[in-house]
Amino acid sequence: MIRLLLCAALLLVGCEEATTLEPLAPTTFDAVSQATMLDLAASPGFADERGGGVFIDLAGRVVRVRGNGDRGVLESHPRNTVLPGPASAVFALGPSNALVATSRGLFVADQGWLIAPSWQALLPAEGLLGTALGGDGVAWLAHTQGLYRLERGVLTEFKLSGERLSGLTAMAVAPTLDGTPGVWFARMGKLYAAAQSSRTEFTVRDSGLSAETLAGGVLGLAGISPSRETGGELWAITSRGLLLYTGTSWREYSLGPSPRKLLAAGRFAWMQAGDGLYRYDGDTRGWALVQGLESAGTLMGVDSSGSAWVRVGTRTVSIAPSVTPRVRGLFQAARVFDNQLIIEASLPSATAFDSLSWDLDGVTVRPVVLTDGVVGSGPTAGQTFHSLGGSELGGVLKPVSLSTLADGWHTLTLSATAGEVTSYRRVHFEFLGASTAAVSWETDIKQLGLDRCSKCHATGTAPELITYEQWKANAAFIASAVRDSRMPADGPLDTAGVAAIIRWVNGGTQP
Repeated sequence: MIRLLLCAALLLVGCEEATTLEPLAPTTFDAVSQATMLDLAASPGFADERGGGVFIDLAGRVVRVRGNGDRGVLESHPRNTVLPGPASAVFALGPSNALVATSRGLFVADQGWLIAPSWQALLPAEGLLGTALGGDGVAWLAHTQGLYRLERGVLTEFKLSGERLSGLTAMAVAPTLDGTPGVWFARMGKLYAAAQSSRTEFTVRDSGLSAETLAGGVLGLAGISPSRETGGELWAITSRGLLLYTGTSWREYSLGPSPRKLLAAGRFAWMQAGDGLYRYDGDTRGWALVQGLESAGTLMGVDSSGSAWVRVGTRTVSIAPSVTPRVRGLFQAARVFDNQLIIEASLPSATAFDSLSWDLDGVTVRPVVLTDGVVGSGPTAGQTFHSLGGSELGGVLKPVSLSTLADGWHTLTLSATAGEVTSYRRVHFEFLGASTAAVSWETDIKQLGLDRCSKCHATGTAPELITYEQWKANAAFIASAVRDSRMPADGPLDTAGVAAIIRWVNGGTQP
């Protein structure tokens, strides 16, 4: 088998493209903030779109913070041969897991554990700049020594004409110069786009932006995920201001203060410029300046629901324009293979909501009976969950049917009203449920399990996933975990792997 770094086709071409400087002219909003009593370090962290996330406390420990403020310290997995040291940064690796840089190497934060990935010895933790999530279960890692691609738990270095891409300053996944999927990276004062032509082939082009436009270098990149209306966007910050690429052309925006930090998740981006904190909504395509904070603080992490975690003085706060409903059972930019999904809306119990409704693609708004909600307990205390499909008399949740959807991008919209304020949570997802090909464990699943699941789910670790009987007994759990990218712990499966498992489960778990 030819490795990625040997079979990737890389071609460097360039063209000059002019930009027109425009003022940004953001609107404003009063921040709705929720302070946590936890002492968290002002270090990069992973914000979970369901609420909470994975952060670092003042002692250097990795902690999972829940939406209700509870905290749990992540422990070293029993099968680790190297124990993690004090942590310095946390970056997203999937919808619910993260990559942690510690003094003793990189570890994956998943399900309460810090797990040493199989490729740990290939890449030092020192120098990790950030991560970006692509399609097909691929994660990109930007490092001071080069650019790396994590797929199916295998880490490969992305090279240009055989040379490593050292000197990176920023990286993001977004549509490239011809509108195709790919990865952008800034290096040595220039900006490049690597367009993906096949699973292992890329063409690298210069952005075409002038030296004047990129004066001072690219300080940050942020990719906005696709929706039904757009294939995604790329935002970049320089010392001059903001740059936007929509897949067809560049636009340049000026700011009074100089930008200094840019983060994105899903359809939202957050930017620090001077003493101000700004928020971009990809659905409304507008920037807004945050009001109500004593200072911009330190931007630690952002999530796909539109919230940001900020360290302001000695406090850590989660901020957003309003109290936003969250979704359980469907993630932003997820690839969905099931025709039916259990989807729940999550609302904070402390807020008195007057109404809740939802729709798919703006068709047939369906109200939700607020009195039918179930109050969470333990880790979900403080939240009330409402099944969008309703429930049986015995309390069994009914799924939402997706059988009428065509393959492609769709949008689930939640609308929650409290007094005169209506909050929205839009989840854009790609539906790929048309295939009905038969799948068997022996032919399609067994080797996949050995390659990706055996490290953590071999003898002695529950649930054990070695035999057909074990897989069948845990089929529902496995399907949910791979669909939500919670398993495998060292990186999500690609689209084909997820599809195989989902269709095997839905097809009756054939031996």
